[in-house]
Amino acid sequence: MKNRNRNIAATLLAAILMGGCGDFLEKEPVSDLTQDKFWKTPNDAEVGVLAIYNGFSKALGTGLWNWGEFRGDNFIPLDRGGDDQRELMNNTIQYDNQAAYWTNLYVTISRANDAIAHIPDITMTTETKNKLLAEAYTMRAWAYFYCVRVWGDVPVFLEPVTKDSPDNYRPRTDKTYILENIILPDLELAYSLMPKPGSSTEVDMSRANTGLICALLMDVHAWTHNYEAVIRVKEERLNLFASRWRLDPAVSSVNFATSWRAIFYEGTTSPEVLFKLTYAKLENGDHQGFNNFAGGVPRATVADRVCKTTEVFHEGNVDKRYVPGTQWLFNWSWYPDRTRFRYKFWPDDIYEPEPSSNIKPTEYSDNDLVLYRYADVTLLYAEALNQMDKTDDAVNELNRTRRRTGLPGYLPSDFTDKEQLTDAILNERQREFIGEGKRWFDLVRMNRWRQVMGPINGMDKEWMLLFPIHRDHLIQNSKITQNEGYQQ
Repeated sequence: MKNRNRNIAATLLAAILMGGCGDFLEKEPVSDLTQDKFWKTPNDAEVGVLAIYNGFSKALGTGLWNWGEFRGDNFIPLDRGGDDQRELMNNTIQYDNQAAYWTNLYVTISRANDAIAHIPDITMTTETKNKLLAEAYTMRAWAYFYCVRVWGDVPVFLEPVTKDSPDNYRPRTDKTYILENIILPDLELAYSLMPKPGSSTEVDMSRANTGLICALLMDVHAWTHNYEAVIRVKEERLNLFASRWRLDPAVSSVNFATSWRAIFYEGTTSPEVLFKLTYAKLENGDHQGFNNFAGGVPRATVADRVCKTTEVFHEGNVDKRYVPGTQWLFNWSWYPDRTRFRYKFWPDDIYEPEPSSNIKPTEYSDNDLVLYRYADVTLLYAEALNQMDKTDDAVNELNRTRRRTGLPGYLPSDFTDKEQLTDAILNERQREFIGEGKRWFDLVRMNRWRQVMGPINGMDKEWMLLFPIHRDHLIQNSKITQNEGYQQ
């Protein structure tokens, strides 16, 4: 069940916190209840942190796929689908594309800054204070991590801002500086502050926790190609909690379609889930998963090279992730030549509302989104081991997700060099995470974007790796300039 009280509190606070945000960060009505009347009690601190997740859920409700999925090769646009998504898939992005907005990420950052500034002055237990601060630092780092991967250099805010202050309009800061001096230090501080769970401690997977922080640290270090650090985080930190976070033993080749898909369902608990983002239709809203993939006229359908050739699922239906009904539907009556991606996130194609609800099923898409799971950690670990010339160990980690789908494991002798094994890991990530907002970032991080996307949509220039900055941001802030290659 969703924590509906949490979502309601976050929604109510959204208006409260508007008093501390400039137009550059967000453009919404300002509440009469301003900052000087808030951040007084432990309950204020709790609600203030919950508002951070509310902002992040709005950002990822569209951004998960627009930023991390559609620029890759998993999907192709439907002619009757969304224009913005078509631009992403065709690599014809314009600077008025909705995906070029960074507003909700900066809303998340702004709310995290408020929490970080005010919580230390509130009287509460040290453990509670440290946990709330750890959550705020984690979410600020995560929002900035999206920013630098999508736009590169971006403006930096590390303190609360005052509405209409000229200081709200700042130039862009170098992305490497942000990674090294903001994102990684925030995550390290969050790890030190976050209470470590015991074997029987209940952990809310919809809030920042030790497992999520470790996964983010591995992801950030992999992005900067610091593979020694990826291995260190996995072996020295995350392995300490192996009894809690691990590949789900319920997922096996015997009942794969049921148990693997159940990882993504509402109301299920899997040791594979490190973090999931919750939604509630009548509270913090829904997301675009249904409209993108499973609606009557989805914005995207699965590319033929992924599901109808041997290029990706080259073992065919031996791989349980390939079998129709696990992820996609062939022979769609409306478009018989297209393949619908509609099974992964919904037990029965769509998430049915409660019987008493007046909401039509086709409008109901507030299922939880799993953003990090242990399979991601395992394959990031394999990638790092391979880069550090630990071939045997890398192959062993790669086989952990592969074998549970019914496929035979690789042998180290199957690979003649590091690049071949890199391709095998990348291919495994594509099969495992299709639709989960990871493919585009994987192609960029592993430097396979040109060879994969060039033949598909002509992507061959370095500037194409970044998104344009939305026209509105350029109008609002004269101190920032457009990314290379895009119309000013």
